[in-house]
Amino acid sequence: MDMKPAQTLTPQDWLQSAPLQKVLAVLNEGAPQDDPNALLVGGCVRNALLGQTIDDIDIATRLTPDEVIARMDAAGIKTIPTGIDHGTITAVEDGQPFEITTLRRDVETDGRRAIVAYSTDWAEDARRRDFTINTLLADVKGRVYDPLGEGLKDIQARRVVFVGEPAQRIAEDHLRILRYFRFHALYGAGNMDPEALEACEAAADKIPSLSKERITQEIFKILSHDDPAGVLSVMAGRGILTDLPASGYNPQLLKDLCFIQKQFGLRALPARLLVLGGLKAEGVLTLERYLLIPKLYKKDMAAIEGVLALADLNEEQAIKEALYRYGRTPTAQALMIEIALDRVMRGGAGEALNLIRNWDIPTFPVSGEDLIKQGYKPGPELGQKVIALEAEWIKGGFRNLC
Repeated sequence: MDMKPAQTLTPQDWLQSAPLQKVLAVLNEGAPQDDPNALLVGGCVRNALLGQTIDDIDIATRLTPDEVIARMDAAGIKTIPTGIDHGTITAVEDGQPFEITTLRRDVETDGRRAIVAYSTDWAEDARRRDFTINTLLADVKGRVYDPLGEGLKDIQARRVVFVGEPAQRIAEDHLRILRYFRFHALYGAGNMDPEALEACEAAADKIPSLSKERITQEIFKILSHDDPAGVLSVMAGRGILTDLPASGYNPQLLKDLCFIQKQFGLRALPARLLVLGGLKAEGVLTLERYLLIPKLYKKDMAAIEGVLALADLNEEQAIKEALYRYGRTPTAQALMIEIALDRVMRGGAGEALNLIRNWDIPTFPVSGEDLIKQGYKPGPELGQKVIALEAEWIKGGFRNLC
């Protein structure tokens, strides 16, 4: 192998795991130590260098998918053809998955899909990747390889930079526009790369051609960041999904909400989506032009909106009514929004949250059957009587009705 180690990772527990050691040993069997068949690649190497959590372990290999499957089968390791058309096999050892992809080069791309050919050249494979910080490789001993000679310096400077020509990388896959902003939010520091921004802006009109699934995945990851408002503002300034936020969206409110959620350890995406939707559940209709919002999120957003419209969350009775009608999570998230709006003092939030977490939410003690036993006849009037009694019960502080 022409590459030489550029750095060695500090000791990493994940590198010592038996399943990873076994999978790499099987892939590298018969290969010289200084010229392996397989190396760790991408996110796991990047995150290890940044001291961040390792979520997934990906492996790049010079072996073809058929060779990978044959070796895994011989070693008793389960394989799943998760992306075999693009050279990817998932190996599962002791319950832990490892995505193994054959080195590739692009033959043809259309901005959404790529036709690839297999390669044995580490640098050629690196040149088809999106960002320099994702091109880094490592072996099981933690020796880091930088096939393009750019990844390490960019990771040290916390720069998110496209591999090669930004416009060309984006033309290969238009989703890389959104991925650029997501990666800057997660790993970048300082100003964004001007060339990257210009290329993203120039190709912004291609984003609607992507599937909602792919757009949703990236936007949700951006919104999950500690401070998505700044990134979304840069995107809007560059003409990227400028019509995604609904009318009434307040960037400062989103920024404040995210800060408060983090402060109280109550991060939740539905509340952030509701802010993006202008604090109105009907704003979901605007968001759904691009996003696939889960039904559970929609339910939570409607409940949070209901709490916000209900009453003043400075009052104990109002909080109890919100808990009774909408539940703990929507009430807590509505409180986070109210604090961000300065309608609830932050100093009193602890007492309110204690009530939200610990109050035993009662069950209304009267049913339609109870009233029928008392002589009421089934029908609309019976339903109205139940509703009236429930309102009286709530107004009376949830005390037993006489």
